[in-house]
Amino acid sequence: MAENPRLTAYLGERHRLTRLAYRYLGSTSEAEDIVQDAWLRFARVDEPEDATKLLSRIVTNLCLDRLRSAQARRETYVGPWLPEPIVERAGSVEPDSNDAALDISFSVMRALERLSPLERAALFLHDLYDVPFEEIAETLKRTPAACRQMASRARRMIRQDQSRFPASNEDVVRFVAAFDTAMRAGDIEPLKALLAADVEYVADGGGKVLAATNVLTGSDAVAKFMLGVARKNPDPVHTTVAPAIINGAPGLLITIAGKVEQTMSFELDAGGAISGVYVVRNPDKLADVEV
Repeated sequence: MAENPRLTAYLGERHRLTRLAYRYLGSTSEAEDIVQDAWLRFARVDEPEDATKLLSRIVTNLCLDRLRSAQARRETYVGPWLPEPIVERAGSVEPDSNDAALDISFSVMRALERLSPLERAALFLHDLYDVPFEEIAETLKRTPAACRQMASRARRMIRQDQSRFPASNEDVVRFVAAFDTAMRAGDIEPLKALLAADVEYVADGGGKVLAATNVLTGSDAVAKFMLGVARKNPDPVHTTVAPAIINGAPGLLITIAGKVEQTMSFELDAGGAISGVYVVRNPDKLADVEV
């Protein structure tokens, strides 16, 4: 069978495009739908000069259309919002490379959430795919100057979160050990010692299950809250805490009696202290997570 160069180009970009769509939408299923639709449109276009740039523009347009309804849903969302976690079994994959287009860490995703859809589009198209602002202006129906300003603001917003780093496997092991010690001793100090003074705890329950309805800050408040929640576990005997790769970095998958209860992700400051704890508990966002 003769090779289809257009299909080869699409398949070569598929992983990157799926992550790009996810960075817009925060949903794995919606991102996959978008990338599939992008292929249908890409297949109908005359031979493109630059398949990578064209595919990125097609995905961007499709995502912008989808975001109009997504924004309305976010406005009525109960509690902090986090994206659907992408969960992979620990050891089965390597953490993502430093490719900026693949960075789907929770701190980056939350920073992106503070941007308008057009700001995200200007940033992604220019910084990730080297699309000139004149072409971005055609896609976004804005002037090149306006697109340049949007990308600049988006870049500044993202830069504010670049002081956080993904946890390593060793960091996660230390957290679990400190948590267990704190639980057995009934003392928050072993856990608190791993947390940055200004640590953030973000839990997404979506109003469907119990979760902190506001972002918690400070090592004392976060340590007390986490231990308090653990003590209320109705079935500790059948609770498992397993390592997993979550959004490209080591984290934890917690199940109770074989049912996924939540994911936990961590980010560290420059000194190695945990500065961010991200917990997804919304059952709608965990429905496709395999145990």
